Amino acid sequence: MGETADTAPAAPLAAPRLLQELGETLQRLRLGGPFYVLLWLLAGTASGLWERARWPFLLVAFAFVAMTVVRFRIRGLPDGSSDVAVRSLLNRIWALLLANAALWGAGVAWLLMTAPSESARTVASISSYAFATAFAHNFPMRLRSAFLALGLLYLSTLVALIANGSRFELIAVSVLYLLYVSLALRRSHAEYLQRLDLEDELREQRDLFEQQSRRDGLTGLANRRRFTAVLDDWAMKARGGDARLALLILDLDHFKAINDRHGHAAGDACLRAFAKQLQHAFPAPDELVARLGGEEFGVLLLDGAPDEAVRRADAFRGQFAECALVVEDGELRCSVSIGVAAFDPHRDADGDALYHAADAALYRAKAAGRNTVQVAESA
Repeated sequence: MGETADTAPAAPLAAPRLLQELGETLQRLRLGGPFYVLLWLLAGTASGLWERARWPFLLVAFAFVAMTVVRFRIRGLPDGSSDVAVRSLLNRIWALLLANAALWGAGVAWLLMTAPSESARTVASISSYAFATAFAHNFPMRLRSAFLALGLLYLSTLVALIANGSRFELIAVSVLYLLYVSLALRRSHAEYLQRLDLEDELREQRDLFEQQSRRDGLTGLANRRRFTAVLDDWAMKARGGDARLALLILDLDHFKAINDRHGHAAGDACLRAFAKQLQHAFPAPDELVARLGGEEFGVLLLDGAPDEAVRRADAFRGQFAECALVVEDGELRCSVSIGVAAFDPHRDADGDALYHAADAALYRAKAAGRNTVQVAESA
């Protein structure tokens, strides 16, 4: 059967790198809007457009105001947004930035062609230089789009200066400044990518440290720290009546003798094999398998019936006892003792009390001759 709309896979989440681009773009988006309005009003006043072409001049001013309002109204996306949603928002932002640049370029060209006074040239040139420089430093995320914005902001000013017969010195300075801004944009883009790469590396290291802090290095299982946190959380649910909880504590029998007779390499191999079988026997998402230290392991079963927990513990004990581990000097057979405790609100105030109940059951399993399962006494 084909997938329906209800079973279609969810869109992939946006990568941290893309989310960072969105965050920085939004943060810088609001910086330039008001300056387009102010400098356009200043340029129009200096060139006399306010007197000669008031309504077209005001229409352009209102367009800058509208774009500024849109800049401030754009909001970010909630956590967990998809890659498609983030890219779509970024594309809309860049469309706004390019429209803003195009409006400035067209407005300045019109200003210079209709009012080619010295003051108009000065204000228009300085304003275009400033906007191009700000864009190169603030929006280097997408190189091609940024170069297009520079062209829209700057080239129309340069062409208008040439067309209305501006001094050679002003045109030469404008051309040289365009070259400088282009090089500055390339450098800003390279630095931006280097910073993203560095932050990706730091993020990977942080994730690795986080994983190492929750995982046992030898077996790959959850470590005691992770086990204790989950035990406390699930015990709170069990005490509130929201779930049942069972705990198995397992200890390999005569493990010190294995290390003494076959060496620590064989002991480590035994621990890894035991961990692999334990993980295979308790694979569900609501089952946590952990190495608590040395040859002691724990299994938490959320919503596990007590009788079922005992049955599964005994089945695992028997299966493991029948397995042979191949080492350098022959086969090695191991056994395991297991203590089982189900959360009892009359006996267990918290996860630590449940752990002590299962640990006491394990002690009785060891005292009973090992390779057995014992159940914690009720309250």
